[in-house]
Amino acid sequence: MLSVSDEIELLVDGRESYPVRWRMLENAKESIHFTTMYIFRDKTTKRLADLLVRKKNEGVDVKMIVYGAYSLGNFDFYLRMQKSGIEVQLYSSLPDFLFRNPLRFWTRHLHDKYLVVDGKEALLGGMNWSGRYARGGTSAKVAWRDTDIYLRGPQAEVMEKEFMARWNRKANPEEHRRLSAELDAVYAKPMYPESIDYSDCVQPDADGDGRCEVRHLTRFLCQQPYEQNGIAYMTNFYKEIIDRAQKCVFWQSISTRPAPVQKKALMDAAARGVNVCLISNSKRNMHMLPAGGKIIYPLTRVMYRELLEAGVRIFEYSGPAPMHSKGFLVDDVVATIGSYNATFTSERYYTESGLVVYDTEAIRAIRRMIEDDLALCKEVTLHDLKPEKRRS
Repeated sequence: MLSVSDEIELLVDGRESYPVRWRMLENAKESIHFTTMYIFRDKTTKRLADLLVRKKNEGVDVKMIVYGAYSLGNFDFYLRMQKSGIEVQLYSSLPDFLFRNPLRFWTRHLHDKYLVVDGKEALLGGMNWSGRYARGGTSAKVAWRDTDIYLRGPQAEVMEKEFMARWNRKANPEEHRRLSAELDAVYAKPMYPESIDYSDCVQPDADGDGRCEVRHLTRFLCQQPYEQNGIAYMTNFYKEIIDRAQKCVFWQSISTRPAPVQKKALMDAAARGVNVCLISNSKRNMHMLPAGGKIIYPLTRVMYRELLEAGVRIFEYSGPAPMHSKGFLVDDVVATIGSYNATFTSERYYTESGLVVYDTEAIRAIRRMIEDDLALCKEVTLHDLKPEKRRS
């Protein structure tokens, strides 16, 4: 289902995103609803806690869904939320994988990040809450290069319904069923709101060369495989878009470890002449990650040869801080900003969210962002890889 966003703004990094976040929270009158994987312990999240408590005291409905397994990393934050009457749902928990099944750490993992205020405006992307995101990736080890996108209008209403349906799965099953039925009815229509037709979003290019520009057209994507009978809606969307690509595919990701379905789609696209470019971290930048980077990089590198031999191009980012952005752009026609990585975990297990944009102006901004990041990358070739050991 396509929807309209009256305003769309690409927030290239935390220096652009966090002022918008603070403004949204400060101006909230009715509700603040958000999901996030992690709320770090630092000055930025101290400010977040102070602001949420103040808005709660002003009568604003504050709800958050967070990854329970990581909540112990900032226990004081959640204790303060509880004492202030702010509602928090933990998605999975430490006992879940310690005492029930260790695999649940991966198979029931919250990874999506979005914020909806008053059901009228929203922000989503790859950023958790922390100063390392707020600083925008401008310094090594203490800031991450990441991206969000802001929207206002009818699409935010859809996101609000999705959040409340998800919230009430636990809190009020009857309300969950009602909201789910309402969402099913919304998604059954080609456009939201129904008063809008697709042609209303298409305008002739001002240059008069016969091309058209798309305005305000968006689509919210969310994926919760565990709760949705194993169906990975974002995975299916990404595959379909890559399968339709004719000229180019650009995909930023923290690492390049595509699942088989992702890898095949990318390799097939390259085989038919599409310029497929994957952007992830260099060895140096991967080692800047606070945990796991030194292990993830060699696991990423092992995927390179097959992709390169198929014609896929790989670029390693060597900017001042680690790449965490998940920008996805195809044919300069459709793009997604969200939490979905080119990895098997996003493909199959994690909860994810993203905003698909067809808006011409937003597409141009995303293309400029990707080109700026490519300028800080080195392309990896087969010559750069160690030769395979000959079999005896």
